[in-house]
Amino acid sequence: MPAFESEGCVSWDVVLPDRDAPRYGWRPLKAKVMLETCDGEETWSVPVAVGRKLASLRKSRGGELGSRAELAYEVRKASKAAGRRRLESLLNKRDYSSAELKEKLASDGYSIETTDALIAAAVSGGAVNDARFADVFIRSKIYAGWGRQKIERELSRKGVEAESIPGWPEEYFEEGSELERARELASRRRPIGKNDFQKTVRYLCNKGFSMNIAIDAAKSALDQS
Repeated sequence: MPAFESEGCVSWDVVLPDRDAPRYGWRPLKAKVMLETCDGEETWSVPVAVGRKLASLRKSRGGELGSRAELAYEVRKASKAAGRRRLESLLNKRDYSSAELKEKLASDGYSIETTDALIAAAVSGGAVNDARFADVFIRSKIYAGWGRQKIERELSRKGVEAESIPGWPEEYFEEGSELERARELASRRRPIGKNDFQKTVRYLCNKGFSMNIAIDAAKSALDQS
């Protein structure tokens, strides 16, 4: 650590992680901001992208700042800038729910304060929209053969409750359409003569169809085989 040269100054440094160092379990790499004040030494862990920005700042301004508060301000500023770039990078690949993005940023090491502010700004600007995300997700999974229950379950895991989506489920499922889709899926399975009914029911339930629909579809498919 650099030593103090004047009263009231904060001496600080940034240590970036060694990417080749062995890692145990799944934990994101972190940079460390080490500072020394009149009250002692502190170490702050920050995302690597934030550490790089702070390292560049330190190189341009030297290893001293007027106060700890000034350094904390620079850390927050760098966190928002790096977090915004991370958010843009994610959204350029595909749409996400706000809960998914919060989880992504949190796993990178961004603070709750920074994450909430970035997500709120993205929602306000229209870049993140849970209803739009859910609509695309639902339609794609219906096309893939998922049943209503599995769609609801997976949406909930992504932080969106299906009941909050306008038109759910009437606008997504025509009357009797789920049974027809279940029958179509069941008809594609080749009977092998052993526990075909139970296996077909289990297969349809795993796809997210209700037990009643799965039983009806399995019976219909086996009767026609």
